[in-house]
Amino acid sequence: MREAVRRWIDDRFPGARVNPLAEDASTRSFYRLTVAAGTSILMDYGAPFEGESEDQKLAAIFRRAGLPVADILEARPELGCLVLEDLGAKTLEDELQACNEQGETPQVLLDAAHLAGRIARDGSPVLSESARAAGPSLDSERFRFEMAFFLDNFVARHRKIRGEHGRLGSLLESLADAAARTPRPVMCHRDYHSRNILVRESGSLALVDIQDARWGPDTYDLASLIFDAYVDLADVWIEPLIAACLEAAGTDDDPLVRQRLHLVAAQRMIKALGTFGYQIEVAHNDRYMDAISRTLARLDRLLPLKEETLAIHAAFRSLDLFAANP
Repeated sequence: MREAVRRWIDDRFPGARVNPLAEDASTRSFYRLTVAAGTSILMDYGAPFEGESEDQKLAAIFRRAGLPVADILEARPELGCLVLEDLGAKTLEDELQACNEQGETPQVLLDAAHLAGRIARDGSPVLSESARAAGPSLDSERFRFEMAFFLDNFVARHRKIRGEHGRLGSLLESLADAAARTPRPVMCHRDYHSRNILVRESGSLALVDIQDARWGPDTYDLASLIFDAYVDLADVWIEPLIAACLEAAGTDDDPLVRQRLHLVAAQRMIKALGTFGYQIEVAHNDRYMDAISRTLARLDRLLPLKEETLAIHAAFRSLDLFAANP
């Protein structure tokens, strides 16, 4: 912890017990502060910031939309930190560890799918009336950047495959363009997975890591949930999850929705591999090794299902990208 922040905590929360929380792919650091009156979460950006941070701006949008996020209890931009409501330590990932994959779709997972639909349905009107209405967005340009990031950080850095990648680069650019097409952009959490969904003591859900929320394809958060890199979901759970999300979003289920879901899921998982490669090779964070294996296995199953992604599957195989982690 930075010394200036430590001194402020000692002054503002005398006698507080400070426990660092697990690191993720963020550049921010998180700590649980415990005092006699209860607990709170300190978010440290690592440097001072001016005005409102993205977390503050997005939290206001989520709250206006009636979406469950932590209250911001105190902001200290001159120190570069926020103090947040403590929503608890149990994630959806934790909750799903005890679920029987052969049973019915867990209610908590259906609730998460419903919440994904609400982000699109209730968040989009609020986002459209906010200062962020004009962007940023998960568009073709952003998706192309993510595909290039995958080639640099997963293929080249992590798998040590240098030089030309055959047709893969052009195929991924085409995938980026196709995945970005949507009849109506909606507000997306952008990282809607089991580590960013908390299960409170009441059983209700709450969202964290919302600072990258933005416009995006109407199936993006659904794809993030059902192809979550951190948990194994039974095949029989998937259709109820799709139905719950689309119903909450007010979206009709039809072949075009399924086509968009397929393309977005492929792009999202390939993008995730780029992030995992960067975290392992550059940030030296091995927490994502299991996520790589799970994501590759899912891509190996998903890509051959539609003609539009068959060539990407073949290109992955030609580069031996589906092989076990080195």
